[in-house]
Amino acid sequence: MKVEKIFVMSLNSTEIIYIAHPDYLNELKDELGTFSQIMGNLVFSSVKKNDICFANDVWLNPTIVKFESISEAAKILRAAGKYWYLNPIENIRRSHLIASELRKLPPLSHTFPILNPLPDIGCFSLIDKNTLVFSSQRWKRPPLGDFQFIEDKKNPPNRAYLKLWEALSLLEHNPKPGETVLDLGASPGGWTYVMQSFGAHVTAIDKAPLAAHIVKLPNITYLKQSAFALDPNDIPDKIDWLLSDVACYPERLYELAMKWITANKAKQMILTIKLQGETNFSMIQKFQSIPGGRVIHLLNNKHEATFFYPASDRLLLDIR
Repeated sequence: MKVEKIFVMSLNSTEIIYIAHPDYLNELKDELGTFSQIMGNLVFSSVKKNDICFANDVWLNPTIVKFESISEAAKILRAAGKYWYLNPIENIRRSHLIASELRKLPPLSHTFPILNPLPDIGCFSLIDKNTLVFSSQRWKRPPLGDFQFIEDKKNPPNRAYLKLWEALSLLEHNPKPGETVLDLGASPGGWTYVMQSFGAHVTAIDKAPLAAHIVKLPNITYLKQSAFALDPNDIPDKIDWLLSDVACYPERLYELAMKWITANKAKQMILTIKLQGETNFSMIQKFQSIPGGRVIHLLNNKHEATFFYPASDRLLLDIR
């Protein structure tokens, strides 16, 4: 059937769509405060929150369109962008039939580091049998913000390495051979392993030991001491990377972060904020208020968030 006219429904108050992690929908709702509706993992809101933490992704230019046939829906999407990823929430079979008429997506699973970034990929869902919602412009490169890594099940001593893989992939910035890394609370060594794999020189600090096979790797120095006992002013040269996945209260991590930022002794910081008990939004906001920083709940975070300082352009949102 030839499409003569596309009926486009306006989103209320120029709404955008935030993509929720099913386990952290309440946190996203609390962050936004105001939203008009929730359908599956789609949270429709007029709130333009550029420092959003608990959104997996953001659809920046969502459009709602009425259509009559599967071929018409596919034609609408092809006219709006080259690649499309289905986010199925309603009328699943019909959704997949539409997706089958679209260009095949490039492989979404990657080894790490990601050598060939994904092209721009739009996302779409069906709201009902004849209503399509889609966005060609999104925040993160992978659909729904999900980096689908081919896991390394042999070398890392635990699964914490996936958080750092995701963080570095979001930054689109990896360590270089010979760069210096300070890994605070390093045991058993998952993050130390990731940075060492790039040829960086890692000083791992923890009262607990590193895994035996990690500590034997080249370019790793292990110091048995508290991560909080180290004074950045005692370090003569500025380090390239400061990492922390240490288990501590958010208040204590904030003090540590500010100590290093004030001393200006780390070029790049990636720190895990452990959100113990109820989500401490006041502490998240304190980290968010640090100029140049960014707080994001990663897909591989549990009840945690990750603080980046300074934030790369790719981490920033520009919702207008």
